[in-house]
Amino acid sequence: MNLLPSASQFLVVLITLASTFAAVMLHYESGRFLSQLIERSKRPHRQRILYLLFGLIAAHVASIWIFAVACWGLIAVGVNGEITGYSSFNLLDFVYLSSITYSTVGYGDLIPNGDIRFLLGTEALVGMTLITWTASLTFVEMQRHWQRD
Repeated sequence: MNLLPSASQFLVVLITLASTFAAVMLHYESGRFLSQLIERSKRPHRQRILYLLFGLIAAHVASIWIFAVACWGLIAVGVNGEITGYSSFNLLDFVYLSSITYSTVGYGDLIPNGDIRFLLGTEALVGMTLITWTASLTFVEMQRHWQRD
């Protein structure tokens, strides 16, 4: 029994860390930018909250794409793993898999097998954390701006 990670496992861990870092930093910078933007905006306060929400949703969609491309790339280079449930995959199938994983919906129609499960399991944790972060930021900004109109 070999306890050392294989090159495939090492690559999956490395890509998972890079994807996680990219998604978290994207949300951090998006949240910071959007908070500053709505603070300086001359628009009505309720419109500012809409800008915040649409901006944060765009950051979530970008994060889903980050993980989708990572998963697609890992499968394409032949890591030890596959996705069962479809006979052939295109990039949008990976975006779908990423979105149901990120949002922790997990319909069960697509099932990861092998080393790729580490990426998708981590994506669920990251997605849940970033969705919660979005809810917290939105709540704080609504408390700050909602009643000013």
